[in-house]
Amino acid sequence: MGALLTVLVLFASLIFLMNDYRLSGSTTGDLEREESWERSGVMPDIMVSGIEVQPRVPRGAESFVLSVFCQNIGVVRSGIYTVEVVVGDVNGGEVFKSRAVQKKALEPGQVGAAFSASVDLDGFLPGKYTISAMVIPEGFEDSNSENNRSSRVVDIL
Repeated sequence: MGALLTVLVLFASLIFLMNDYRLSGSTTGDLEREESWERSGVMPDIMVSGIEVQPRVPRGAESFVLSVFCQNIGVVRSGIYTVEVVVGDVNGGEVFKSRAVQKKALEPGQVGAAFSASVDLDGFLPGKYTISAMVIPEGFEDSNSENNRSSRVVDIL
């Protein structure tokens, strides 16, 4: 009985392998087959994964180090990308603005320091400041542009 079952499974496997069960074009004409990778999800997805300030609570007479981290949560390697960083005051004015181009691609799952700068606090009044970071893909399509921006509020004493 076991030998007969083995032969039947082998025969069914051979029939399956000899037939082409891959998707073909629509026979009714109402659905076209996707011929490109544009919407398949096989793309990089660069996101802002963190904004860090050192010291955690800067004082008006000091400078602080501002770092932005990015992560590729996509399934393929990213390309070159730019990170733009803006520090805004309570009134919406820009008190610091800078950008950095990252020429090193991120592998899937990899986190990288994408931006780091020392911010001089001359002219900063004590209060709350909003740090905004935005990732701009260069030469590749990002699968989810919704996560390319992040912001954080920092108190400066």
